[in-house]
Amino acid sequence: MDMAVDTFLLLSGFLATYLFMKQLTQTGGVFTWRDYGLHILHRYLRLTPVYAFLIMVYTCLLVYMGDGPYWATPSNWVMPSIHGCEHNWWTNLLYINNYFTDSGVECFGWGWYLGVDMQLYVMIPGVLLLLYKKPKIGAIVTCGLIVLCWVLHGVLYHFLAHSILDYLATTYKYTVTRMAPYLMGVLLGYVLFRTNRTIPNIQHKKMWMFLGWVVGTVCSLAGVVTPAALLQNTNPPYNIQNDAAWRAMERTLFATGVAWVIYASSVGYGGIISEFLSWSGWLPLSRLTYSAYLIHPMIMQVYYMSYKGALLYSEINWLFLFISFSFLAFACGFAASMMAEVPFLELEKFVLPKRRGRDRLAPEPERVVVERQQYQPLPQEAVADPRIPGYGSVLT
Repeated sequence: MDMAVDTFLLLSGFLATYLFMKQLTQTGGVFTWRDYGLHILHRYLRLTPVYAFLIMVYTCLLVYMGDGPYWATPSNWVMPSIHGCEHNWWTNLLYINNYFTDSGVECFGWGWYLGVDMQLYVMIPGVLLLLYKKPKIGAIVTCGLIVLCWVLHGVLYHFLAHSILDYLATTYKYTVTRMAPYLMGVLLGYVLFRTNRTIPNIQHKKMWMFLGWVVGTVCSLAGVVTPAALLQNTNPPYNIQNDAAWRAMERTLFATGVAWVIYASSVGYGGIISEFLSWSGWLPLSRLTYSAYLIHPMIMQVYYMSYKGALLYSEINWLFLFISFSFLAFACGFAASMMAEVPFLELEKFVLPKRRGRDRLAPEPERVVVERQQYQPLPQEAVADPRIPGYGSVLT
């Protein structure tokens, strides 16, 4: 099963935590209900304008973007979602659409991730405040929530997912079953914040970092390769993805490897991977990843729905389709961003008051590519502040 969304969730939890901790450092640990309201409102205004704009385009205009016999078929794979948007667009704007997943009800199907992400973003400040003020208790609560996610994922999968379609419509999209990678990102962001992005002074440091790379790589490969390996090399074929326990753990395994890449790169042991991910050429594209994510399925739907012949598989065909879809996604994403995203971001600066503790912070990074300057070490006095309980260690 695709693990890309778990990378997004891990990064989202990591960035939300790291920036939130920096904000608390500047405010002396003070976070009021007013701060919380601005915290949520900023996020809503950051995500919603271009999201609402593209839902409108999808609902009202997509049917005019192609022609062919497939468009006239009522049961095709696009029209039920368009009909869902005609009646349930409001679930997307309230970010609860991941619970409205039936055919003909679900709107903008790939937007379920935004529902999960927003719900976690709304709930996580309580955990972050606990981590900041009571680190031991906060760490225990966060780990407990990860375990709870595993248990709920396994139980719900066992009772609700009788087929792959049931799984994709239920357990796959529920917030409580997808929050483990996000919470791992929370712990990662907190650890890097409290250690000021440095490695503890231990013996054989390079050996431990090498071991971390081995464990992280094994975890990621295990999460991705194990199902196919077992299916092809057992007699009779064993599909581990039918096991509730595996479903509960596979995404955490993969996220563990991604978390290690982030940690090692942040503390200076990322090597060529860190150099590749920090390349300045990614920065312009990183500004468009959100709008490209929203618009790319629409481009694919128009192409495939309008195709009037047999689409035969070949490596060269798929390569050209990948390049074409990627280019059009970013080109159309740029247009959508200029029309709906950027104007509202600029308007927000004039309408909303500045968030306390964020005035001196750099803008919130995009989900996929993190600017290198965001990871400059904090001043030591800002991290090792005696006023912060347990400042002398990561979890004490």
